[in-house]
Parts: sequence; structure tokens; C-alpha cells
Amino acid sequence: MNIEPSDFPSRFRAHVELQGATLTPEELSHVGECYPQCRGKDNWDVREYASVTAVGAREYRVVRGSSTLAVYRTTKRDQATAVRAALNELESRYGGIEKPAQNSSS
Repeated sequence: MNIEPSDFPSRFRAHVELQGATLTPEELSHVGECYPQCRGKDNWDVREYASVTAVGAREYRVVRGSSTLAVYRTTKRDQATAVRAALNELESRYGGIEKPAQNSSS
């Protein structure tokens, strides 16, 4: 069973909150926009990068497999960890967002 695209924001927010984190509406919207572009079967992971905004600062990105495309970025490791856990839980439970039907013009 897959998640309908319209159900993703509320289900994702609920799973993030179960992890003890709260995301802003802008962060939730960003994840909702980026998530469909990050298809794959690998689990989500958190990678740490040196931030370009401040010396010594770290940025945490939630990515899938070997991809460099991040679905979420933050300077707070616990927030990134919550997003990773929520996405992995959603996908293990529901299988990800259902792909929109494609028109065939053959």
C-alpha cells in the first residue's frame, strides 16, 4: 500500500512528531516537494557536512543511499535524525508515495 501524495504531509508530520521533533510549515513543505524526487529503495540516512555559512558549523542532510540530493537540511542533528526515522518508518509501513499515473501516447 502506498501513500497518496495528498496524505503525505499529515502522515509525515505525525511521524516526525512521534520522534519528538517539530518542523516548521516551510520545512514540511520543502520535504513534501523534494521527497518525490528522491525515489529509491535504500533507507534514509543523515550525513554531516561542513557548513558554508559559519566556520566550524555543521549541516546535517537527510539523503537516500549514495545520492547527494537531500530531502532535508538543518544545523540540528536531532532534527535530521527525526526526519530520517520518520521517512524510514513511513516507507516501511506504507511503501512511499504512490506514483502519479502516466499517460501513454502509443
